Amino acid sequence: MSSLRVKFERELKIRGRSERTLHAYVARVKALAEYYGKSPDQISDEQIREWLLHLVQVRKLSGSSVNCAVQAVRAFQEWVLGRARAETVRAVPRSRRPVTRAEVYAPAEIAALLAAAPHWRDRVFLTIVYACGLRRDEARHLQTGDIDAARLQLRVRRGKGAKERVLPLPVPLLEQLRAMWRHERAGRPGHDSPWLFQGRRPGEPVSKATALYIYVRAVRASGVKRKRGIHTLRHSYATHLLEGGVEITAVQRLLGHVSLTTTARYLHVTAGRLGRIPSPLELLPALPATAPTASRAP
Repeated sequence: MSSLRVKFERELKIRGRSERTLHAYVARVKALAEYYGKSPDQISDEQIREWLLHLVQVRKLSGSSVNCAVQAVRAFQEWVLGRARAETVRAVPRSRRPVTRAEVYAPAEIAALLAAAPHWRDRVFLTIVYACGLRRDEARHLQTGDIDAARLQLRVRRGKGAKERVLPLPVPLLEQLRAMWRHERAGRPGHDSPWLFQGRRPGEPVSKATALYIYVRAVRASGVKRKRGIHTLRHSYATHLLEGGVEITAVQRLLGHVSLTTTARYLHVTAGRLGRIPSPLELLPALPATAPTASRAP
């Protein structure tokens, strides 16, 4: 799909899609073409449906992975082949994703996990992920210029969908950032690097693999039972805010969600929260303590 691939990549770039999205969409359309051994513009809607069924039943991909393929094929048909959006939506159906509850750590577990990080960089990296509810790649690509100490703000430039947002920067986190700079950056080679968390190679941020290793090592050292990947810190941030009484629309903005439905998955109903919910009966004026007077039927 040489010429078609060039056009597809161009359309994705024009629309400001991230490099991650570009590679994922191109890879999905390429997989479709390889499955049938012909150009994707020669594949019928019925064949696309058969391929999607193959992804579900044979490859046993998750709903989110199948839907990524759906979105890629829809985008290719609309932007490269010129089909109407409504037509591509009818022709390429989405997969229904199961509703799953995001796992979270208790505040005490978060404290133990952060305290167990062996190095300043590791502790500050995990702290900023939790304290600001960042995605892994958002934290990896933070630059020193993104910190506004005077206003206590943090600018996140590599958000999902190339969206930028400004977050509050807690004072304890700012103090940790300064301590990290004094102990690991000031006067040392690479101290002038723009990346807040440097990688092994000069001029590059910490890698995805290293970011995950920082998290896994801290979890193991803390003795806390691991609950999936580093994204669990972001889940915990959102849940703890909601449990603390922060409005869900504010949490939505802090997380950078477009849809409130995405944020609503953090509305966990735990036994502890149920026990604190008052009954509507408690909101009524005090009822008489005496027995009600029986009345005769007319």
